[in-house]
Amino acid sequence: MAIVLNLNRVTRSHEVVMAPGAGFCHGVEAAVEKTLHIAKNKKNGHIFLDGELVHNREVGDQLRAQGVQLLEEHSEICLEDTIIIRAHGISLRRRFYLERLGCEIVDCTCPLVGRIAKIIEAHSGYPIILLGDRDHAEIEGLCGYSKNIRVCANLAEFAQLIDAVQKKDRMGENISEDKCINFDEVSTWMLVCQSTLDMDFLEAAKDLCDQKNFPIKIFDTICGATKQRQLGLRTLENCDAVIVVGGKHSANTKRLYEKIKQKIRAVFWIENAKNLAEINLNPYRKIGITAGASTPQNILQEIYGEISKK
Repeated sequence: MAIVLNLNRVTRSHEVVMAPGAGFCHGVEAAVEKTLHIAKNKKNGHIFLDGELVHNREVGDQLRAQGVQLLEEHSEICLEDTIIIRAHGISLRRRFYLERLGCEIVDCTCPLVGRIAKIIEAHSGYPIILLGDRDHAEIEGLCGYSKNIRVCANLAEFAQLIDAVQKKDRMGENISEDKCINFDEVSTWMLVCQSTLDMDFLEAAKDLCDQKNFPIKIFDTICGATKQRQLGLRTLENCDAVIVVGGKHSANTKRLYEKIKQKIRAVFWIENAKNLAEINLNPYRKIGITAGASTPQNILQEIYGEISKK
């Protein structure tokens, strides 16, 4: 159960503002709770994670302390073992591989990520544009649901792709040989996006399609929690300094940091309360806090407590 924080108040020396939606989203929270429940109740065999469950070091340490381990190529799997699919999801090929191992498979894929995968699979006969971070675990998994898919990591790449399609350009080496896109016969495209995509990126992509009269069906697959976090940044725009909490390899935390950095000069990205020792908050009166989707509420509580003491 998520802890509800009421942190918008004045401390002895700072006014602290917690952005709405900061911290664990429902999908991540459910994945962590389910994994911890399995670890607590499993009697025989090992528990393996097929990749990091969430991008948070503290959560990873907590799971390892419960005996949960990452699935490696050299891991020996027994029928009594349990393999947990991460919140970011996996490709169909990877899922089939895991199922052939014969042990218990527990799917902790975020429901919204699963919905995006179903949209891609249902439209796999069409060319699909996927907006998101090319190397992110969620994108890697989603790309396994269609051969007709192209990832665009920024608006420039998206614009380049549209121009190439409209010029009947096959894009040469930019599309790998296993893709089946036939640019000359395409009349309609599909667009989906990473669940934690920047909302401004999607809106800019929509505007670009309108400007270029590009025939495309757009699915807004940004999750509600992500939208709430991004919109919640507006409550921090009049702060003197902002603390962004989350793993340094968390994509959605990085987006939060980059977005608020456009408004506030003093922005600090930390992973836990211990990192506060590296920051001098004395010059700042009003301090905002936000956090990525993989940041537990207890870490936010601890950070707030430490700021309150300063």
